[in-house]
Formats: sequence, C-alpha cells, structure tokens
Amino acid sequence: MAEPTVVERDLRPQVSGLGGLEKEVLFQHIRTGQNPVTIYAMADGEKIEIPEHLLASAMQKKDAEGNWMFTQKAEEAPTYVGGTVKCFLHADSPERASGVLDKIGLAGKRCPKSNLASEHSKRIHAATRHSKEQEALQDYLDREEKQEDRDAQRKQLDATLDLARGVSGSAAVEADAAPAEQATTVLNAIEDQLPSCGQCDFIAKSNAGLSAHVRGAHGDVPE
Repeated sequence: MAEPTVVERDLRPQVSGLGGLEKEVLFQHIRTGQNPVTIYAMADGEKIEIPEHLLASAMQKKDAEGNWMFTQKAEEAPTYVGGTVKCFLHADSPERASGVLDKIGLAGKRCPKSNLASEHSKRIHAATRHSKEQEALQDYLDREEKQEDRDAQRKQLDATLDLARGVSGSAAVEADAAPAEQATTVLNAIEDQLPSCGQCDFIAKSNAGLSAHVRGAHGDVPE
C-alpha cells in the first residue's frame, strides 16, 4: 500500500484569534489515498467516483479498440444520458432473479445503480465499482459455458453411438470406452454399412454416390 501523501497548507489567513502564536501555526492535511475522485467514462459520459489510489490505474485503461476508457475532464466525454440497465448487484437485476448471485455467494451484496445507459456501461460500472464481484461472476459464467459445451458434445457422441449400434445391429460400442476408442468403433461400424467400390477403396455415403463414382472413375455401372 502506498504511503499517504502529506500536503502542507498554510492556513494562517483563515485563522483568527491566535494572537502572537499566528506565525507559528502550520496545518497538515494527510491524504490517505481513499479520498474520492471523479472520472468520466469515454463511452457514454457516466460520472464515476473512485478512490484516489485507483486513479492512475483507471487512467491507463483502454478498450478493445485501443481508446482511453476514462477521463478526468467532463468536457472530453460525451453527455451522459441515463438509461434503465441495472447493475448486476441491483435488487431487481436479471442476475439476481436467475439465482446466480446465490450460487456464487453474492446474495448479500447490493448496488442501487439502476440507470446505466447500456450493457457496455454496465460492464464498465462493474469493472470500476465491483471488480472482485464481477470477477467471481465471470468465472462462474465461464465454467457454466464450458460445462454446457461438454454436455452438448456428450449428447452428440451418445446420439452417434446410438446410430452406430442401430446400423451395426449390435452393441459393439462400449459406453465406458475412451472417447477415441468410441469414435473409432463408430466410424468402423458406419463404414461397414456404407456402399463401397469394388474396384478401388472408395466408400460412398449412398448408393447414388457410389453409382456416380463408378461412372466417373471407372466408366462403368455398378452391379
């Protein structure tokens, strides 16, 4: 943690009633880095207050296009027009209604912000005001997405295995076999049932495909 910045200010002109001690009076104002400072989002002009110790980091942030995300000068940002998008920690946010916040232990967190201009503003607000909570939410969503992808792949594989069993007329595919072994078994089972050329190694997807191959490659009609 950075050392507090000490700013000395001579307040003698503002002090009265000190008599002969006036010349010896010097006040110190200790800045801890927690004092709020105002910045403005370059995307929509939203006014944001952050602790002073985060200012340097915020002013170095750029968006995906390489543009500065914040400024300290209101005139450099667009005029802010409030919207109706709620912070993900709002009492009536979609995230809260879905039960996600309960699952990741953020049910007790609240934010009253309900007039964000857009989803982009929502992300900026979350990144600057609720960075740790946003990180926890994004981590959960990423894990859920990966699990959904795995489930979809498994369903597709199961459907292919069922097809292979039906085509081969047997239960030759072991359900507990490794995915690579299952895939090989499936391909072999399907290929065994596909029409193949008697003059070369070509395997067609259908009888019509086989006929077209034989006529084109061998100048003949398959029997």
